[in-house]
Amino acid sequence: MHRSIETKTFCKILLPIYESRTSNDRVVNYAIKIAQDYDAQLVILNIIRADADLHNVNVPSHIISMKEQAESNFIKITEKIHEDNSNKENVLRIKTEIVASVRAADAIVSYAKDKDIDLIIIEPRTSSKLKGVLLGNTESDVVRFAHCPVLTIK
Repeated sequence: MHRSIETKTFCKILLPIYESRTSNDRVVNYAIKIAQDYDAQLVILNIIRADADLHNVNVPSHIISMKEQAESNFIKITEKIHEDNSNKENVLRIKTEIVASVRAADAIVSYAKDKDIDLIIIEPRTSSKLKGVLLGNTESDVVRFAHCPVLTIK
């Protein structure tokens, strides 16, 4: 018997940035292209590794510096997106957010679930000699525990 297969498209795509690094242009380009292809919202989430409330008045200066770096990174990415989209008919919807968490994987997985994310696009980062074969701890945990598909771009 034939079973009808429900086709699900991506409405919200999550691009997490963590470990105080800027995201690779290749990963950003993939995320932009997929969001455009599916006419989806691209959510860029920067995770600051800290146990702090970013909305608190008494945030330590090093956390403020990390938050400013994340905001600067958002500006670079959104400028690139607007530059690439200047000739496109459909405007790419972008949302940026900064969260603090001791464990980046937990922040990514819980954010994706809470915000009904349909796809997570992540860049594998590992310092191992088996680079490219194994995922790092964060990426591995996201792949294992996320409620939605996870696309790794190397």
